[in-house]
Amino acid sequence: MIRAALSAGVLLLGWMGSALAQCRTVEITANGRPVVGIEDLAVDGAFRRVLLSAYDRRAEPDASRGGLFAVPLDALDADRAEAVELTAAFRPVGVFRPHGIDLRTEADGRRSVLAVNRRRDGTTTVERFTLDGAALRHQGTVESPLLCRANDVAFLDGERFLFTGDHGGCGRAAAALEDALDLRRGVVGLVENSAARVLAGGLGYPNGLLPDFEADRLYVAATREGAVLVYRLSALLGGGETAPMARIPVPGGPDNLSRGTGGGPLEGRALAAVHPSLPALALHRHGLPGGATAPARVVALFSTTMGPAGVETLFDDDGGLFSAATVAAAWDGRLIAGSVMSARLLTCGTATSGASRSSGWAARSAPTRP
Repeated sequence: MIRAALSAGVLLLGWMGSALAQCRTVEITANGRPVVGIEDLAVDGAFRRVLLSAYDRRAEPDASRGGLFAVPLDALDADRAEAVELTAAFRPVGVFRPHGIDLRTEADGRRSVLAVNRRRDGTTTVERFTLDGAALRHQGTVESPLLCRANDVAFLDGERFLFTGDHGGCGRAAAALEDALDLRRGVVGLVENSAARVLAGGLGYPNGLLPDFEADRLYVAATREGAVLVYRLSALLGGGETAPMARIPVPGGPDNLSRGTGGGPLEGRALAAVHPSLPALALHRHGLPGGATAPARVVALFSTTMGPAGVETLFDDDGGLFSAATVAAAWDGRLIAGSVMSARLLTCGTATSGASRSSGWAARSAPTRP
């Protein structure tokens, strides 16, 4: 079903004046079954597909196995898209329940994939894979006590990767206590030679990660701080300055981060899925009264190197069209978002080329000083 942006309060495109783009949702299935809980995704533009990380948070423990899936970008033009389960043969101890993922293209053209695995027994690992076409091969498991609350991962190179730990303590009780007392004990860490260490701490639920190697920046979504933190990447890795060099306030709690690719008006822009209301998200996440839906928002950051930091709102919905967006990506003029509780993807706009591409997106908000 297609709903106009006017009715949902969603995406605005500016091309020779303002025009409304339409947003709709696409049901994702694999082997005919809904792919529930698409918490994170990554666009593989060279193969014109999207990699999905999903597991059903409300399923019974024995039925909560999730997986990594691939769906063609062109299939998102329909109301339903069939995905391929890449990890169908992967059966680790403790069940595979993937969380944050990252995709890297190696020099020989192969793809490498990282996936946070929050096991059923409460432990967390990071799983390494190589992806050759539709063949995903497991390459190893990274384990460390520092990964017990790992949320997202980001490659630095073929061996090293960054991770966020959204709480300082392990286990549900420790996490609940930190949340109740609003303690900021989350971390950003590094895994090098299969050993983990903390680079920066004292963060309020650090979530998504986005390195910008050319600008020597690392963007970290601090969900409970309502801001994206900007670090000097080389200083963090060198053990020097561990405080953020800038803060970009966002309208809600930021979740996963990505960068627009494939051309179009969001090429190179940092994107954040944002939760306008964390209490509403909690009700929705746990299926509590009043939680049938939760608001969703997607913003694009504009660089602190261009002046005061700020955001542009690209998508803003009360949950009637799409609830609780946890990740957003852009490819060739199309915005794609996933949700931790949904078996659908949100898609806004249509992939275009050449001069027909829109030259701008939603009106920029007033700049805010970092």
